[in-house]
Amino acid sequence: MGLEIICLIALAIAIIIGSLRNDINAGIISISLAMGIGYYVGGLSISELSSVFPNELFLILVGITLLFYMTQENGTLEKISKDAIWLIHGKSFLIPIFLFLFAFSLSAIGPGNIAAVAIIAPLGIAVGYKFSINPLLSSIMICTGANAGTFSPVSPTGIISTTLLKNIHPELESLNFTIFVYTALFQAFSALIAYFLFKGYKTKQYALGDKDHFPDRPASFSKKQLVTLLLINLLILSVILFDVPIGLGAYVLILIFALFKIGKLDKGLKEIPWSPILLVTGISVLIGLIQKTGGLILATDFIAQNTPQNFINSIFAFITGLISLYSSSSGVVMPTFMNLIPGLIAKVNNLNVTELVIAINVGSHMVDVSPLSTLGALCLAAVREEDRNKIFRNLLLWGFSMLAFSTIMAYIFLDLF
Repeated sequence: MGLEIICLIALAIAIIIGSLRNDINAGIISISLAMGIGYYVGGLSISELSSVFPNELFLILVGITLLFYMTQENGTLEKISKDAIWLIHGKSFLIPIFLFLFAFSLSAIGPGNIAAVAIIAPLGIAVGYKFSINPLLSSIMICTGANAGTFSPVSPTGIISTTLLKNIHPELESLNFTIFVYTALFQAFSALIAYFLFKGYKTKQYALGDKDHFPDRPASFSKKQLVTLLLINLLILSVILFDVPIGLGAYVLILIFALFKIGKLDKGLKEIPWSPILLVTGISVLIGLIQKTGGLILATDFIAQNTPQNFINSIFAFITGLISLYSSSSGVVMPTFMNLIPGLIAKVNNLNVTELVIAINVGSHMVDVSPLSTLGALCLAAVREEDRNKIFRNLLLWGFSMLAFSTIMAYIFLDLF
């Protein structure tokens, strides 16, 4: 058995164990297998194996997550959430749409999909209950909105996508905004279907004087929170308009926050989500070894020889969605499949890189409303106890239906046209 096959089997083992055992990080498994196989079987030195660790991606992810945990600690994100919910009082039929748009906006400005859902779900689903909005619909709108914004150039998932594109070819980094728009449109379309399917326009109406349902306007932003909003907006504008590296900008803001006590650095360091960061970077180490040993060539040869070209995007959307139901979308699926693109481009004529990346990203994230994923689980935790079993089943069914939806959409918009 060749070394490249051993490495591919190791990747499959890491994904399977990580999917079946929530207490074991697939990134740690990947690093362990990569180091062991590379050193003892491949004869590579530790320094050679360390060279495949994604240093730039690691630093960016730590910086951006630390920055937004400091922002969350000073109450800015919670304040935005409460103000945003207050703004739609009197128009309860807009609540589901608002939950989508708010999750989209919060995810896109930097915290990413998981943080956005964690912040919005408890409040958004509770508000939905007040107006007799199906908690299934509230969950779908929040998860879908967060995923619609998660490929923003300043969001952690968007950063992962941009880094992977840059590794494929430096010129492809410019595609990040195009991919962001397309993935957001796919997610928005599914949210619109859910809104009408679950009758989001039918809500209970209450008088504006009803303080239980329309509380007084929340207190004003504090000085710290206003400065936080100003600096975060400056960071976003500098990245979009002046090509300031997002990692550099994040660390500069972290220093400013710490020096002027806008956010607590020590508390932020304790809150950094090391598990997803190690997951992404750990999988990347094993994929780096697979690339060194020729495993990616082997995998792309198989796909190129056995996949009809006029179905390739829809097939990728289906496969990535199926795997993502049980494993991390951005930590496992994206790094694994996007690294196959260069080989496929070389072997299959007339492949469109942008379409293939969109298929992978949409397929891997469309199913994240499933309660087996982090987003779905966060929403499920915010649902009332008596509804939890029913919502679990329905979220699972919706997640599987999104597997079919993303496959069909990929075929219609990417393969057919």
